[in-house]
Amino acid sequence: MHWDIQLFYFLNSFAGKSDFFDSCIVFFAEHYLYFILAVFVFVLVLLKGLYYKIGVAAVLSALIARFGAASLIRYFYHRPRPFIALPSARHLFEKTSYSFPSGHVIFVFTLAAFIFFYNKKLAYFLFASGLVMGIARVAAGAHYPSDVLGGMALGIGIGLIFQKISEFLKTTKNGHE
Repeated sequence: MHWDIQLFYFLNSFAGKSDFFDSCIVFFAEHYLYFILAVFVFVLVLLKGLYYKIGVAAVLSALIARFGAASLIRYFYHRPRPFIALPSARHLFEKTSYSFPSGHVIFVFTLAAFIFFYNKKLAYFLFASGLVMGIARVAAGAHYPSDVLGGMALGIGIGLIFQKISEFLKTTKNGHE
């Protein structure tokens, strides 16, 4: 059996153990953690001295990664979700879109990679949160581990690209004033 499926089944075996554990998996896998992270980043941007423009640019790059890059990949690459493709997979919620890459993970990792250059502690927190979110999404039956790894890699790459573009635009603007 392929490593991706073996690891999927291992993490997915935690689903269905108890209502409490399932609730925890859903909390970390669904939009609850997503929303909390967005509010947390917004508050820190305002309170901790991260410039407003940096916060806006980071969120915009994460949105482009999530709804642009991830959607474009899914348009061309149709990987069914594990709970559809694997008959013995458990699932705690149903999604109808394709599986690769994890949109949740690509969003958080793009945000973390962009912010890394301005606030490393916040970036590490976001990377860790994105990893927990990815593991929970596998446990919930929504993704394979490779979907999460793909989201991580793409998120970091896109975050770095947008950060470099942001710095270039800032330098160009300051050079012409």
